[in-house]
Amino acid sequence: MAKELPSEEQIIAILRDEPMVGSQLRSALGLPKKQKMAFKQLLADMIERGVLKRSAHKEYQLGDGEPLEDKREKRRKKLAEQGVEDNRRPGARSRRQTEKDSGTRVKRGILHQTGEEDWEVTELDTGKVYEMCHRRQAPGKEGETISFTLYPHPKLKHSYLAKVDRSAELNNVSWDEVKKQFMEESNLPKGFSPAIEKYVASITDPTEKDFKGRVDYRNLDILCIDPEGAMDHDDAISVERTANGGYKLGVHIADVSYYVPEGSDLDEEALERSYTQYLPWTAVPMLPEKLSSGVCSLHEGVDRCAFTCMMELDKHANVLSWDFHRSVVKITKGITYQQAVQMMEAGDDSIKALAEVTALLKQNRTKEGLLEFQTTEYGCKFDENGEPIKIVPREHDESNSWVEECMLIANNCCAKELKQRKLQGIYRIHEAPDTKDIMELYYMYPDLFKDAPVMLRDLGKPRSGDTNLNPVAFKLYEHLVKRAQGDETLTNRILRSMQKAHYDSNSFGHFALNWQDYSHFTSPIRRYADLWCHRELARKGKEITADRVNSVIEVCDLISANEIKNMKVERIAIKVCSSWILKSRIGDSFEANVTGIEEWGIYVSIDDPIAEGLVRYRDITGDDFYVFNPDQGLAYGKRSGRTFRRGDKVRVQLLRVDPLRGQADFSITEKLSPEPKKRRSREDTERDIRNFNERADRAAAAEALGYVSQPDEDDDFDEPEYISGGRRGRQDFDGPIFERTGRDSRGRKGLLKGRDDFRDSRDSREDRRFDKRGKHGSEKRGGRDSRDFGEGFHVASEPREARRGRRSSEKGRGRSSRGGRRGR
Repeated sequence: MAKELPSEEQIIAILRDEPMVGSQLRSALGLPKKQKMAFKQLLADMIERGVLKRSAHKEYQLGDGEPLEDKREKRRKKLAEQGVEDNRRPGARSRRQTEKDSGTRVKRGILHQTGEEDWEVTELDTGKVYEMCHRRQAPGKEGETISFTLYPHPKLKHSYLAKVDRSAELNNVSWDEVKKQFMEESNLPKGFSPAIEKYVASITDPTEKDFKGRVDYRNLDILCIDPEGAMDHDDAISVERTANGGYKLGVHIADVSYYVPEGSDLDEEALERSYTQYLPWTAVPMLPEKLSSGVCSLHEGVDRCAFTCMMELDKHANVLSWDFHRSVVKITKGITYQQAVQMMEAGDDSIKALAEVTALLKQNRTKEGLLEFQTTEYGCKFDENGEPIKIVPREHDESNSWVEECMLIANNCCAKELKQRKLQGIYRIHEAPDTKDIMELYYMYPDLFKDAPVMLRDLGKPRSGDTNLNPVAFKLYEHLVKRAQGDETLTNRILRSMQKAHYDSNSFGHFALNWQDYSHFTSPIRRYADLWCHRELARKGKEITADRVNSVIEVCDLISANEIKNMKVERIAIKVCSSWILKSRIGDSFEANVTGIEEWGIYVSIDDPIAEGLVRYRDITGDDFYVFNPDQGLAYGKRSGRTFRRGDKVRVQLLRVDPLRGQADFSITEKLSPEPKKRRSREDTERDIRNFNERADRAAAAEALGYVSQPDEDDDFDEPEYISGGRRGRQDFDGPIFERTGRDSRGRKGLLKGRDDFRDSRDSREDRRFDKRGKHGSEKRGGRDSRDFGEGFHVASEPREARRGRRSSEKGRGRSSRGGRRGR
């Protein structure tokens, strides 16, 4: 007889001491296993009435006495009052589900405090309300907009909990804190030593004593053209027309070496820094400010010590001679690039002479070959509080090229002077691109190489002598730059395929400039290589053969390494500013361009505001799995087949921002560029041809054995599109010319001749079989019992007795039923 179920009081008395799972509670009450279902029903009724409750660990506990139905009703009323939908998560989706999913993991919402330690967030896009997970500290302030992610509720099976995303916690960081941390993490120097400060304090403005032995150019019309807001002015230009129609071009550079003794503490500190580090909000100078912006800087109307390169040019601006010497100058006009253009439009004679001679200099460079990369550099605008408000492209006026051409020709003459006098100069060299990098560029962008003036196989030829100049590669890159004109993404990719210019103690040549001799002479305030060259050019007599304090080879290695480091810091600094601007726009959508694809994600850039960021593959909306193909430079979805390439236009949503590191993460919500048409691959063609040939062989073999008959002439025989009309049977795909030539030598005639021989032997066997077995034509063609054997062929059935008789006769002849085919 079954034992009676326990009363509710007995169950409550046991659970009052400790919670239990169902099996433990049943054992404690002494119930047999056969009453398990009835006991579970009793517990379920008690839970429904609120007498008991069940935890996430399936343990039964004492309830609060409120029925479950009342709790559900309260929840429905609360959601109705808030006017939002239920936030229950959907069921797990099938892997094959194709429903479009445009959601992102990181969401934006407004915080509300509902209790002493209870918070909830209202999603901005949908208005759904989510409970915040418990934290040791408050997730934010009342009414604050935060970023959050969702994860399954540990107790409520069909609900989510919200968790503050880490990017929201960075919004309280001030701009001053961002700058301070950036300077510390970049290991930028904070100042100069007391010994250096003491030495610099003793330096005064130059006097007539300092001008002794210098060439006086104070009566010359000298222009100093610099960007707006520049503090250090280290170069100036003078142009005079000569009686023979030529020009006298003077490039006057601040004489920094006069104030920085070789081997001094200041010199060693300048070498250690190597460059002035320019940041959007400040500059970390190579030299103390008193020198860089004061005593050495070429200010308008002030006498200054200079190092001059005076060049004699003919009427075509070909350099006839040059001379390097120390001088004293007084700048006539200190203007900006924009003001120079305005003066040109107003008809200023000095500006017109400068524009005239620089146009001829550029024309001469064009004759030798010219690589002009149209890239964009960016700066940042700040508000009255010093915080970034906008990233802007730096303007490039016509006057920029005027100054640039003068500096280039002066640097070229400096390198030649160093070689002629056998000084220990520092040269700027640039190796020709590596053949592997060129081939990688070719595989990724074959259209760039269309109509190229050189063959790729000629690139592997070794260079002649100690020179980096490669005329074949230079012609190719001239073509590539022209083909990529107007497309900054392609231009940057071409730049990445080239080598990085660096410093060396030998003049091996500069590939991009197509000059054998090139060095740096024009910026000694902000570049140590120029300061070194100034010292070398000033040496006379025994100083030329004297030992240097520092090895020129070690100096070249150090400043080359510091250059790379400084360029990275400048790029990250711009990203820090752009991420600071983006920090208030988390959750916004933007149109973006794909700028790069790597194994870990897709890089995108947006135009308003100008910024760059990363899209991790897991942040692409949908349930696809993306794979990176390095050979083709793309990412493709294994389920959808959707691809992403450089240059694609997409719609992205900003997920998170880290101003401290200059990082921004996006999610791709939509691809705006159309999918490229799927090309028929070589493998597809080969597979279709192989299948077609196999069907043809099987049909011919079956016909030879008497199982099939050829269709009537009126029957359709469909050939694949890639088979030329009128030619049936085995055909080869279109391969390279030399491969097709080899096949054609065997040719169509040979193929048809072999097929005719095969048919003749088949007909003779058919005749023999007809004589031995009797009529063959009594077999039905097609008909009710026929089976489709292949395209254009019909397999005819024959009576079972006839097949048995034929097989026994074949065995008697000592061969199998497939012997005929093996005999062929």
